[in-house]
Amino acid sequence: MPRARAGIRRAALLLLAFILAACGGSSQVSITIGTPAASALAVVITGLPSGTSGDVTVNGPAGFRQRLGSSATLSGLAAGVYTVVAASVLSGSAAFFPQPVTQQVTVGNGTASATVTYGTSQPFALALQEVAGGLAAPVFLTSPANDARLFIVERAGRIRVMQGGTLLATPFLDIASLTTTDGERGLLSMAFDPAYAANGRFYVYYTDTAGNITIARYQVSASNPNVANTAATILLTIPHPNFSNHNGGLAAFGPDGMLYLGTGDGGGGGDPSGNAQNLDSLLGKLLRIDVTSGQPYAIPPGNPFAGQPGRRGEIWASGLRNPWRFAFDSTDGTLYIADVGQDQREEIDVAPSATGGLNYGWNRTEGSACFGAPTCSMQGITQPQLDYGHDANGGCAVVGGYVYRGAAMPPLRGRYLYSDLCSGWLRSFDFREAAAEQIDWGIAVPGSVLSFGADAQGEIYVLADPLTSSGSGKVYRIVQRNAP
Repeated sequence: MPRARAGIRRAALLLLAFILAACGGSSQVSITIGTPAASALAVVITGLPSGTSGDVTVNGPAGFRQRLGSSATLSGLAAGVYTVVAASVLSGSAAFFPQPVTQQVTVGNGTASATVTYGTSQPFALALQEVAGGLAAPVFLTSPANDARLFIVERAGRIRVMQGGTLLATPFLDIASLTTTDGERGLLSMAFDPAYAANGRFYVYYTDTAGNITIARYQVSASNPNVANTAATILLTIPHPNFSNHNGGLAAFGPDGMLYLGTGDGGGGGDPSGNAQNLDSLLGKLLRIDVTSGQPYAIPPGNPFAGQPGRRGEIWASGLRNPWRFAFDSTDGTLYIADVGQDQREEIDVAPSATGGLNYGWNRTEGSACFGAPTCSMQGITQPQLDYGHDANGGCAVVGGYVYRGAAMPPLRGRYLYSDLCSGWLRSFDFREAAAEQIDWGIAVPGSVLSFGADAQGEIYVLADPLTSSGSGKVYRIVQRNAP
């Protein structure tokens, strides 16, 4: 019976439409049969110079999220309240600010609308502010959460503490006797446990005197927060024979609480041992381990090769040459890997933090180009989001930085900063679906750029050394030039 009634109703509506049309009536009749028309939201972005993209994010029911750079109509939406959030954008040397920053729109049947107008702009430029000097090859800087101190890693094996603007004379940790600065070796980074305030644990990445990559856990002294205990627990040792270069060098905790490690391919030219593409080798990889349970560590069950014969369960990503630095965006967890190239191209890879098992191509590819051959198969390879050549850019080795999420420079938020060991320029881009807002900030960092660092407030630092004399390394904070 219900089906019969529906059929009668449909026939009646069609008849009514026919009668009105035949009589020349001006009324418009809209007939919906079945489900109602899909809901939609039209987002209009105005006020920007030609060629400049906006930055608008739409959030809605059931986890809906869409980021827009230009006006668009989002269709097929579920009914409900949607929040439209607009961020400032950069164009050349100017920052453009949106109005309104946040608005809520109720989407029902039909098309709702929201307009974002970039109506005001102001000059915006960056500068370097020296905060520390007299350092020996400073290669990393970090801070524990909610801590005002800066911890600076010197490659020779020392971790220095900067407190209240003063570099303390006594190192936080000194393992100079455990490492060597031969080639690219040394103490290369450190990572504070996310629960450092409670457990006092931190992790260091260094090469031992035989050249093996070593990951060790240390503990802060119970009596002095500026000094660590010398006893260590070795978590992982990765043999690195034959060559003193391509050691990778970064240990960092991801948004999932796991410890990530970026390892080089073992050194030499062209990855002679084929480590980067060998899933039974820990070299040329991004590793992911669980240091919260198990001894000395556990392999997270979500790792792509966990439990597979002939494949190391620690591997999160492969096909890397020398990922000297990588970083997670503290807002959405997006992973950025700056992988140093050989003779032609430098690359920056970008991927969601939850996406494991990606192959970034080395040594089949170098950046976006085939390596060692005019053509190659790109099947199964994740292409870089940005790469650049040596000739046109004067570069030789990309140095990856961080996505800025600090409070001091709102127009810079969401932009990934990076540099190059040889050129010393400072550049950034905003990753949306691709690398947008690519800007060269017109800054020449004094000396060779060795690394970037970030403090607990999300402010970013550049570490450089002229490499001409011992103890001449410096740390610079990136600041807004002529800030109000």
